[in-house]
Amino acid sequence: MIRYHTIMNKFIKFLTFPILFGIHQASFAYPAQAELFGLSESMVHVWVTYGDGVTGTGSGVVIKENHVATDCHVFADSKGVNVVKTFKKYVPIAVYADWKHDLCILQFDDLPLPAVKIGTSKNLQYENKVFALTFPNDSPIPLPSYGKIKGLHPFEDSHIIRTSAAFTVGSSGGALFDLDFNLIGITTFKSPGKRLGYFYALPSEWIMELLNTTPQLDLVSTDAPFWSLPDNEKPFFMQVIMPMQQEDWIKMKDIASAWVDSAESDADAWYFLGLAHFQMDDYAQATSSLQKSFSLNNRHLDSLMQLYEIAKVENDSELSEWTVSNMRKIDPEYVEYILKP
Repeated sequence: MIRYHTIMNKFIKFLTFPILFGIHQASFAYPAQAELFGLSESMVHVWVTYGDGVTGTGSGVVIKENHVATDCHVFADSKGVNVVKTFKKYVPIAVYADWKHDLCILQFDDLPLPAVKIGTSKNLQYENKVFALTFPNDSPIPLPSYGKIKGLHPFEDSHIIRTSAAFTVGSSGGALFDLDFNLIGITTFKSPGKRLGYFYALPSEWIMELLNTTPQLDLVSTDAPFWSLPDNEKPFFMQVIMPMQQEDWIKMKDIASAWVDSAESDADAWYFLGLAHFQMDDYAQATSSLQKSFSLNNRHLDSLMQLYEIAKVENDSELSEWTVSNMRKIDPEYVEYILKP
């Protein structure tokens, strides 16, 4: 039994239906593709060679004159890397590398491309609208993907950004923008599996910090990306995803409980704990945890969505009305969608 997916599947359809039928921008005030032409000039296709004819690709974004930000794993330990724009190849002369955070900046001496505006991720809020520009599946042009901020996970000195703006193979190193066209993140990794994908970006603050370091002249990595570590060494926000996808609610509850113990003020920790309790039919504990999540972050729509499911299961009209009222404050369009018969 996995009732969690009932409302989540409806949420996914709510996000994807307008895209498929070409009305997403009109309905949600996202920029039309024509408006993205200027940004596209700052996006580059990253090409990598590994020897023996093996190649790879990724995405990159110009963040200052002659500098392209991307993910280190796109080219780590490769034989060579270059970027391509309008069929012209540019070879970097050095690389600024933060291998642990998986953020790299390629330095050039002849890259005639404009830089994007670098914003800050510090002022982001859950459910803010965002969009990604990447080169998915070897697309010859950068393509947009629209979504919202779904998580801001504290990590070391900043936050890892989780969004519903989906990306796929070839999108690593791409750009995540707010609606003012400010670069707020670098698209980096997604959760394993095909169900309910979780998409993560590195914060833009790390870019400027990296530029203050000394570049290296080779592509040899010195550390593994934090997201590729063994499961028990990953951050809790990553550890809970696989048990959720595998419907292992006991393991998910144990991980979420440990997360709550280590970060009692983290709304996402309480949300995943509440979700696990719900799937185990412990509605009282689920309600308590989810309400705690919402009390810590009054824009945590996912917690409200799950409370709404509990209200339906328990036939609790008071909880239902309270939940719907608070969801309307965050995303009235979505509320009208889920209330349709």
